[in-house]
Amino acid sequence: MSRKMLGIANTLRAGTGYQRYLCILIVVGFGLRLVMLDRFRFHQDEALYSYWALHFLHDDPHFLEQWIDKPPLFIWLLAYWFKAFGTSEASARLLNVGISMVTIPVVAAIARRAWTTAAGVVAATFFALNPFAISYSPTAFTDPLLVLAGVCSLCAAQRSRGVLTGLCLGAAIMTKQQGVLFVPLALAVLITGNPKAKPILAAALRVSGGIALTVLPVLYWDSLRWAVAPSPWDLSVRNYGALEVVSIDHLLGRATRIAELLWYLTASHIVWIVLVGAAVLAAVYARGTDHFPRRNTVLAVLLCGWIGVYWAIHAAFSLPLWDRYFLPIAPVFAILCGWIGARVLSLSSDVWRPAVIGLWMVLLLPGAMQAARGGLPIGGDHGAYDGLREVSGWLDSNSPAGAVLYHQSLSWHLQFYLYENPRDYTVRWFASPVALADDAAKRAQQARYVIAPAWRPLRNSHPHLSARELALVRRFKTEQFAVYELVLNRR
Repeated sequence: MSRKMLGIANTLRAGTGYQRYLCILIVVGFGLRLVMLDRFRFHQDEALYSYWALHFLHDDPHFLEQWIDKPPLFIWLLAYWFKAFGTSEASARLLNVGISMVTIPVVAAIARRAWTTAAGVVAATFFALNPFAISYSPTAFTDPLLVLAGVCSLCAAQRSRGVLTGLCLGAAIMTKQQGVLFVPLALAVLITGNPKAKPILAAALRVSGGIALTVLPVLYWDSLRWAVAPSPWDLSVRNYGALEVVSIDHLLGRATRIAELLWYLTASHIVWIVLVGAAVLAAVYARGTDHFPRRNTVLAVLLCGWIGVYWAIHAAFSLPLWDRYFLPIAPVFAILCGWIGARVLSLSSDVWRPAVIGLWMVLLLPGAMQAARGGLPIGGDHGAYDGLREVSGWLDSNSPAGAVLYHQSLSWHLQFYLYENPRDYTVRWFASPVALADDAAKRAQQARYVIAPAWRPLRNSHPHLSARELALVRRFKTEQFAVYELVLNRR
């Protein structure tokens, strides 16, 4: 009886230690993700999604006037988040910070259930300190919600909960089109836990039912728009083009570009070297241990295969190679690292395991801190739009109500920043100096301003403006922006 009680006590201590460490990781990850909450202005897509959320909330709940090319789940969630917590850049980004925090314990739970508590600890460490995940948490992109829904589908599939798996997959698909790429992985995880034919069929039916419960209501909402506006799926094909197989000449370049992006999963040559060494060690010396029966290696194989297929699809087809498209690999990579780490830790004594895990944290922290400071060329904006808030403040203080604001590359930003502005600005995009001069000449009764970024300065505008008796006078300047007023230039 005493031995049994001792075993229970050891189990409780192990569980408590795991939960304590997980809480520490969540707190550390939260702090790293908060650093850039309000440091930089919105990236253009962040501004667009936030504008869509406001437009849905206040003006056009069916998006009949403003068409969207993304499934609406994240836009809806962001809209009601704004309603509850106010409209600002920091508020929008705090939503994704919270979503990323929830993803950490889900990643840990998958690895812990598949292998050991040590695997859960390592997986949580690799995701909490993942430079890719940190870079995208303080953003208003759709991708963190896509990742959470996809990872939850794997967690549900691992527990053979078909309907819940389908619900999560449907949420991923209705967040972003790339959510369909989680379907084969989730089904594979579900099937490996149900080796007989009849359970497999029943599980597939339950997954399909769960997907339908999520997707069909959204499709019904979408169908109400079709007489006036295209579906987000149709519009995305128009905007980005249909998928095509790339030529052999471009295949190697695209694969290389993806490899460059995936390097930021650790952002450290040292970590990659140690990780490769640990993977070799795990494969050679930890095969067939009591902690890792052969069947539990299946999930690791599936994860490796999925990462490879994900890479191959993006290399072989004409998908844009934007960095955020590869965020879904981050949690899968972290779970796989949990498998590698736990196999290596099984070779050491219990005394050394905390030290080994602590060493992983030390190795991962430099890349995580660099990402938290915005030092990696991935994630949101990194200073290109600094000063835009000051430009808005200057205009509110110095321009008359109803002024015309001309620009060439700020449509989505101005839609968001001026959405609730009471000054009734008229925002006009111009394609060329000729178009600027022509439109400005027709608005002689209004104050007219041009907002020009430093990375897209006005060129060759003087002759065309002079022909319309107009001239540019600089009124305000920041490091990245200049505000010019169009004034009469009669000779």
